[in-house]
Amino acid sequence: MQQAYTTTKKPQTFSKDEKDVIAYFFFRLQNTYGISRMQAQWPDDNSLSLAKREFGKSIAKMCREEINALFDELHAERQKGNDKFTFPDIDAILSLQKTKYRIASYHKLYIPHQLQPDSQKERREKNIIALAKLKEELGMNA
Repeated sequence: MQQAYTTTKKPQTFSKDEKDVIAYFFFRLQNTYGISRMQAQWPDDNSLSLAKREFGKSIAKMCREEINALFDELHAERQKGNDKFTFPDIDAILSLQKTKYRIASYHKLYIPHQLQPDSQKERREKNIIALAKLKEELGMNA
C-alpha cells in the first residue's frame, strides 16, 4: 500500500497523547451511534483509518473534557430530533464545538493587577507610600 502524504512529503504522524485523544473520540462516537451505523459509514478498517487521519488534527487539539462536552451537546441535538446527526458525521459533530464556544477555550480575559479595582482607602495608602518613596529619591524629606 502506498503512503498517503500531506502537504509535506512526510507522512502525518501523531504523538502518543494525540493518538489517545483520537481513539477516545472514536470510542465515544461508536458508543453514541453503535457498531452498525459506524460500519455503514466506514465499512472497513482502512476507511476508518483514513477518517482518523483526515480529522485527527482537529480532534487532537481537544482534551477529554472537551470531547465529553462535545458528545453531551451531540446527545442533546439528537434528542431534539436534529436529522443532521442521524449518522456519524464528524464535520457536523466538530461544528457543534464551534457554535457552542464562540471564543476558544484558551482565550481568557486578562486583567492586569494594576487595573483591578481597589477601594479608595487602599489606593490612597498606595499613593502615600509611592509619594514618600519619590520624595526620598529626590531628597525632599520634610
